[in-house]
Amino acid sequence: MFRGFRWQLIALLIALFLCAAAAVFRISRQSMPTATATVSPQLLATDLNESPAPTATALPVIVGRATPESENAAATAATAYREGLVGNVQRINPLFAHLNPPDRDLSSLIFEGLFAVNDYGEAVPRLAAELVISSDGLEYVVRLRDDIMWQDGIRFTAEDVVYTLSLLGASEYAGFSAAAAFWGTVETQKLSADLVRFRLVQPFSSFPVLLTIGILPEHALRGTSVSALASHPFNLSPIGTGAYQLAALHSASDGGINAAHLQLSPTHRRRQDAQAGYLFRDLIFRLYDSEADVMAAYESGEIDALAIEAAPDRLLALPNSRHFRQARSELGMLIFNWSVTPFEERRVRQGLALSLDLPRLMQTHFGTAAVFADSPYILGSSVYQPSSFWHTYDLERATTLLAVLEPASSAPAAGDSDDDESGTPYKLLVADSVHLRGLAEDIAAAWRQLGFNFAVESVDALRFAERLDTGDFGAAILSQRIGADRDLFRFWHPAQHGGGSNYGAAAHNEIAELIELARAEIYAGRRALLYQKLQDVFATQALAIPLYYPLLTYITRDSIEGVKLGFLTSPADRFRGIQQWRPATLAG
Repeated sequence: MFRGFRWQLIALLIALFLCAAAAVFRISRQSMPTATATVSPQLLATDLNESPAPTATALPVIVGRATPESENAAATAATAYREGLVGNVQRINPLFAHLNPPDRDLSSLIFEGLFAVNDYGEAVPRLAAELVISSDGLEYVVRLRDDIMWQDGIRFTAEDVVYTLSLLGASEYAGFSAAAAFWGTVETQKLSADLVRFRLVQPFSSFPVLLTIGILPEHALRGTSVSALASHPFNLSPIGTGAYQLAALHSASDGGINAAHLQLSPTHRRRQDAQAGYLFRDLIFRLYDSEADVMAAYESGEIDALAIEAAPDRLLALPNSRHFRQARSELGMLIFNWSVTPFEERRVRQGLALSLDLPRLMQTHFGTAAVFADSPYILGSSVYQPSSFWHTYDLERATTLLAVLEPASSAPAAGDSDDDESGTPYKLLVADSVHLRGLAEDIAAAWRQLGFNFAVESVDALRFAERLDTGDFGAAILSQRIGADRDLFRFWHPAQHGGGSNYGAAAHNEIAELIELARAEIYAGRRALLYQKLQDVFATQALAIPLYYPLLTYITRDSIEGVKLGFLTSPADRFRGIQQWRPATLAG
């Protein structure tokens, strides 16, 4: 009865067979486990003049981490981003990165902290989802995000935080960072897989800023001490949670590392807030011996960007380039030695400050490398409040303020009594630098006109630090690293003279009280008002003279779009907005 449908039946049977085979194949594909093996980056001598292809054999990537999503994202990137760094790669590890600028830059892209600093210098959650602070300011409970994975596919948990904090507080870490003394007082406790509690010995409102340090993977370093970690292979094969992961390190003919290749991290890309942007899949960092070498590399087209403190005019004038400037997290400050009369007198400090034309002096001696300062806080910080007093040049008022005094034309030498008649001039101490020495000479010349005899003494860095510690100066120009930490306790509280950074023994009761109140205030609004009042009093009292903010100049090809610089706690913060960077061919 089926004789007339023989061929139709054969076709039907074949179709049924193919459907069954397809179903079996689909099931087997869905149940196929994902590879998770990892291979450490290799040191290879490779020419990187051309942007590497993702699968080039000369640029092996870490296998077992690629996903279809990352391949699709890579296909949209028109080119790799290439930047020049000065120095060498030593330890790509957030615990040691502060010791070496290239390590710091690479670590900032590979690792993340519980918090991050935003464009205004404020601490905002990164790996943390929520922060609860006790009413006494002593306990900080952090709930961790539940969508964070390490770059090897392992879930991020409280164990990683506890392990990292145990290293920071270890006595061994004191050999690498002075911060170990503080971390050693912090009690860290895991409450659950996603809850961590920190217990402080005294209130410290800037604590979230300290939690911006990168977290390490406990599962990859379990049991590793600080001393072992310092020479651990992990430092050249890091695993982080950041937007980029290390793909390869490249060696020069002498065996040293001359380039680092980072690629977009597939695990980071899966986060909801990382779905868009990140159009540069590959970041190539070439390493050079000097600033002259890195500038030559930019001029020759070997790299597309560089960060430099003082960019020469020829570099700024190059065609097809853009440059961005932002204040670094440092402040050039002139301090007085209050233990040497008459600098404890407010009128003297005010008169000396008003006799200086700071905008002109900074332009003369620093050019585009710095701008004049007008606050004890960093330009661009959310608490920064400029005071016109600091850039007011009023020689007549300065003379009036000092007229009621009998100006001393000389000062006692270190260790001598106040009634010394040797005629020794006041010492204006400065570190040995052409720019600083010239600035100090102009300041001393201005003050001599007011009857205060100052002699500039320029010394090397070691001797400079020794003389600050011993108080062997009448005034000194030094650098204060403020960063996102708004706590000025170490610089201006009387308790920090002798063992702290209050080298001039500055002592003012209202300022000391404001500092204490601000570091204990857990509410940001109230704390901001205290910072505002502190800056007002600082200017009124002329506690010291803010001089200049050093600038970072970031130069890029105009083929790179979306770059902007916000508040910089370190030069590595230039990468804060890298999610919005894009090749110009994709702009718009």
